[in-house]
This record gives sequence, structure tokens and C-alpha cells, in this order.
Amino acid sequence: MNLQKIEELIGKYEQAETTVEEEKFLAEFFKYEKIPAHLQGYKQVFSAFSRMAEEEQLAPEFDEKILALISDKKAIPFNPYRKLINISLAVAASVLILIGIYSRFWIMTSPENETYSDPKLAYAETKRVLLKVSATLNSGMKEMTKIAEFNDGLSELNKITVFETGLDHVKKIAILDDTKEIITSKNNLK
Repeated sequence: MNLQKIEELIGKYEQAETTVEEEKFLAEFFKYEKIPAHLQGYKQVFSAFSRMAEEEQLAPEFDEKILALISDKKAIPFNPYRKLINISLAVAASVLILIGIYSRFWIMTSPENETYSDPKLAYAETKRVLLKVSATLNSGMKEMTKIAEFNDGLSELNKITVFETGLDHVKKIAILDDTKEIITSKNNLK
């Protein structure tokens, strides 16, 4: 077998210019011949073609049978109550949603029964509630200190960027040193 001819056919195959006979020829080559190392990747491709050709193909009347089964239209019995059931379920769901919304707003707008006739007792209760709110707000402030620490860390990172700009200046000096070496080496050659 001429290896150059095989490589030409592979080139045509990659360009999608081969005929069916040429592809069969390639499949036969990769099936029986000892394959060079640089063509081993094509062996899997053409052996797959051979396996597909050997696999059992569907019968020609298969498509007709499937299309016949699809086109058989079976009558679905009409249920006049189905639409009524769907409407009643939608109405029931709407009523439940409205009841839920009404009860939620009713709870929120109901008047408080706890009023104090004694001003000292009302003052003490108000003071207790405000101290609780203050404690809750102060606990949130503890988390804010972590953010301040984070900001301090960011300011340290800004120092690194200043260092990087300094390194850029050093690189420019290194370029000057390289230029100096080139000039001195040219002068030494003369």
C-alpha cells in the first residue's frame, strides 16, 4: 500500500472531497494494514465507520409503521364536567387566597388591648422596650467593627500598589542597564 496515496486521501477526507469508494478504501486500509504511528488517530474514525456498516439497519418499512401509528387518531371522550371542575378549583383557590390576605391585614390592624392607665407603669414599659431596641441596635454595631477592620486591610493593600509602581520604575532602570551592556559590547567589538 502506498503511504503517500493514503495521506492524500486523508487530506481529501478532511476537506470533505472524497468519494464513497475512496472512503471505503481508507476503511479497508485502517482495518487490515499495519498503521503508522502518525495515522493511529484515524484508525478509530474509520473503524467506527466499518462497525456502523456492519450494524443491523432498520427495515425500510419501519418509517411507514411509525407514521401509521402516529397518524391513528383515537377519539378522546369529551367530559362536560371537566371544565366545570377546573373552574370550581380556580374559584376555591382564589377564595382561600383572599381569606389569607384578609386575615393577615386584620391581625396587623387590630387595636391593642394593652393600654396603661397608670403613667408610671406606661413609662417603665416604654423604657424597657426602648432599652431592648437599643441593645439590639448595639449588637448590630459589633458587626460594623469587622467592616472597619476590613477597610484597614484594604488600606494596607494600597501600600502594595505603591510598591508595584516602584517596581515599574526599577524595570525601566533595568532596561537602561541592558542598553548600556549592548552599547559597551558593540564598542568592544570595534
